[in-house]
Amino acid sequence: MTRALLPIAVAAIALTGCSSEDPAGTTAAPAATTGTAPAAGTSSAAAPSSAAPAASSATAAGGGCPVDAATLQKAFQANAEVAGAIILGKGFKDISCYQGYATALTQPEAMDTAVVVFKYDGTNKVWKALIGGTDNVCEDTVPASIRPKLKHCT
Repeated sequence: MTRALLPIAVAAIALTGCSSEDPAGTTAAPAATTGTAPAAGTSSAAAPSSAAPAASSATAAGGGCPVDAATLQKAFQANAEVAGAIILGKGFKDISCYQGYATALTQPEAMDTAVVVFKYDGTNKVWKALIGGTDNVCEDTVPASIRPKLKHCT
């Protein structure tokens, strides 16, 4: 059995070494895969590898971010108490999102802009409106470690 595999292995190695159509492309890919890429390939390989863990950790931490205005508007309308107390106007703008919390500004006409705070429910994979207002809405709602990361909580 070993004698039968030896000629196949030798032929595979020989064919790999003889492929001369694009030698630069064939050697660059394995170098990047093994992590021993030359300095020129390091910068392009480093960017995706550093971005991938950040996205994974955001998802693992409760995720939901980024979130769009339409999704937040559905969450806002689903909470009758918050929606009844806040005038939305033209919709949400200036959305800020971090680790399962989001803030957005309302766009009412001839009234003060309000901040609405949302939290992502990872179990049900849905955003929920928590509170809204014009002053200190994050203080008792958003954890202190997350507040500085949200635009309208500082």
